[in-house]
Amino acid sequence: MNPRKKIALLIDYDNFNQEKYFPILFDELNELGDVIIKYAFYSNLNDGTIKAKFIKFGIEPKAQIAYSAGKNAVAIRITIDAMELLNLDYVDCICLATNDSDFTPLIKTLQRHDRFVVGAGDNKASDTFKDACNSFISVEKIADNQSKSNQKASLLHLKKVVDEIIDVQTEEDEFADFASVMHFLRTQMKDFNPKNYGASKTKPITFFQNELSVYYEIVKVGNNYKIRPRKTAKK
Repeated sequence: MNPRKKIALLIDYDNFNQEKYFPILFDELNELGDVIIKYAFYSNLNDGTIKAKFIKFGIEPKAQIAYSAGKNAVAIRITIDAMELLNLDYVDCICLATNDSDFTPLIKTLQRHDRFVVGAGDNKASDTFKDACNSFISVEKIADNQSKSNQKASLLHLKKVVDEIIDVQTEEDEFADFASVMHFLRTQMKDFNPKNYGASKTKPITFFQNELSVYYEIVKVGNNYKIRPRKTAKK
């Protein structure tokens, strides 16, 4: 079992500030590890909702004045604070809650210093930002749980990706190692999360055994699981 991570959460509050997303973000991070630092950086000093939100969620505010027009002072401040966190050996995971793809170079730097980087954002987050992260939390997808029509389309897209991975990973018994399939799936889809498809839990094996049982056959061999498409799976 992987040890729980020690997480520092840096929120770009200028573009990640909808209250409905905060419980989702914390729920997802709490499954990954312990959030020991919660900073929110903002430049709108006239926002009267900030105090109540930050108290409610235990977030430490970091106000940043924009000293000149046209400069993203908050992004610069986040970058500086993130680099300073590298001095804390016990912080092994940094979460950047933002939709700003300009943080991509910062992500690469943090990863070079052996930090696991989690991104979090809504549907406006760019693929560039998602792909740079080790993992990505799509808070809007989880919040909406998607409409039934969109959910079906999303599931079919997921099935297509999983089928292609299994096809490459298939062994002589026509099964593929489930852990390996999940590894490659998360590599291709950084925001993969069963909750994106309406599931109540994030555990992939439960998701495939329940919501995707019509498409896949799962067997347990020793302590490991194996997977293959069902011969009569519906299209």
